[in-house]
Amino acid sequence: MSKEKIFTVQDWTDYIEGRMNGTQAILMERFLQNEPDAMEEYLIALSAERDYPVLPNPKEFTDTVMNRIVSLPSSGQLRSTRIERKRRWFEHRVFHYAVAACLTLIFLSSGLFDKVVPYHQFQEDNTAGTFTEKWTEAATSWLDRFKPKP
Repeated sequence: MSKEKIFTVQDWTDYIEGRMNGTQAILMERFLQNEPDAMEEYLIALSAERDYPVLPNPKEFTDTVMNRIVSLPSSGQLRSTRIERKRRWFEHRVFHYAVAACLTLIFLSSGLFDKVVPYHQFQEDNTAGTFTEKWTEAATSWLDRFKPKP
C-alpha cells in the first residue's frame, strides 16, 4: 500500500460501525496492517464516544454468548481429532481387539486353556462355589505356580 491513501477518522469510524462494503473494508484492513501511521487515526475513531443502542436484556445476551462459547470445540479437542485421523491402522483400538480375539481363538483351538485350568474343576456336580469363584481360584493357582519358591 502506498502512503498516498490516508483514511480519515470518519472513514475509520464508518469501518468500525460496519458502514463499509466488503472490498473497502478489506482495503482498510490491509492498509492498517501495512501502515503504522494509520493506527493513530484508527485508535482515535475506536475511542470516540458513541450513542450505541441499549440492550433490552443484557444478562440474557451475556448468557447466550457464553453458552455459545462453551459449546465451541476447544483447540485441544480439535487437535486430538486431527491426531486421531493421522494414527496408523495398527494404532486403532479395533485392531487391538481383533488381535486379542484371534489370540483367544488360537488358544482355545490349541487346548492351552485346558492345560491351564483342568476341565474337572468346572463340572456341574462340584458345588464348591460360583463359576466366577472357580475361574478366580483356577487363575490364582495357575499364577501361583509361576511364583518363585522362598
